[in-house]
Amino acid sequence: MAQDPNYADPDLRDADVVAGLFSEATRANLNTPGRVGAVVDLPDSGQLLLTGDLHDNATNFQRLQKLAGLDSSPDNRAIFHEVIHGPDLVNGMDLSVRMLARVAALKCRYPDQVNVLLSNHELAQLRNEGILKEGRDTVESFDEGLDFMYGGQADAVREAMNVYLVSLPLAVRCANGVFACHSIPGNSRAKRFDPTVIDRVPTEEDLSEKGDAYYMVWGRNQSQQTADTLAEAWNCKQFVMGHQPADMGYEPLEDTMLVLASDHSHGVALPIDLSQTYDQEQLIESIVPLASVVL
Repeated sequence: MAQDPNYADPDLRDADVVAGLFSEATRANLNTPGRVGAVVDLPDSGQLLLTGDLHDNATNFQRLQKLAGLDSSPDNRAIFHEVIHGPDLVNGMDLSVRMLARVAALKCRYPDQVNVLLSNHELAQLRNEGILKEGRDTVESFDEGLDFMYGGQADAVREAMNVYLVSLPLAVRCANGVFACHSIPGNSRAKRFDPTVIDRVPTEEDLSEKGDAYYMVWGRNQSQQTADTLAEAWNCKQFVMGHQPADMGYEPLEDTMLVLASDHSHGVALPIDLSQTYDQEQLIESIVPLASVVL
């Protein structure tokens, strides 16, 4: 599907526009080429930009779009995740619903080129499950911001947003062996984790506190054994994730897991060629500091 310029500059102050964005992005998520269940399979050609947690960093979002070059070729692709709950509040309110809508608009504009992954912060917002960060409840601050932005129409936006969040895939799998996801289960859950969760659109049970999708996006403290077991189940070789701290923009974990962060001054992105295979060292060598991208 060709890009749709109608989504280039949506009015994010208009509740009807934003609710419409989430509804159209939901349809695009569910009809993404290569999607089966909760995983999107990419072909063995073209370029892909992998990113880490964004957390409402508007400047880095601009840099990521420039680096992705989505206008340049239909074979250029990008992945985004954990885009909400940023550090900058307005009178105690988190207005990052606007970033969520901007990324949804990007999905609508480039439906075959952009994929947005489910993350723990988006899942927490969906489940109304507070996350304490620097002494504040991020979910509560987000809700206050959404109510402030859209007033009496806030519930309509919230409803469309929640349906959109449920439609997000859990992973993107590349033919070259790279597997992009927000995280994978930690060791404490690994033996009880059902890897076939990616083969279906996540159910309410999957997304619940004891569900496999929940444990996947919240996973930390993974061992190489866990990664190896899932690599075999999911037919991949290298995991590129977010979720965990990466003060310098990236953090290698064991031999086949790499954490990226795109939400701060040392944030990075990882462009890869889908026709080439990579080991962890080669992935690290390909990392681009976002501060180097001139706007």
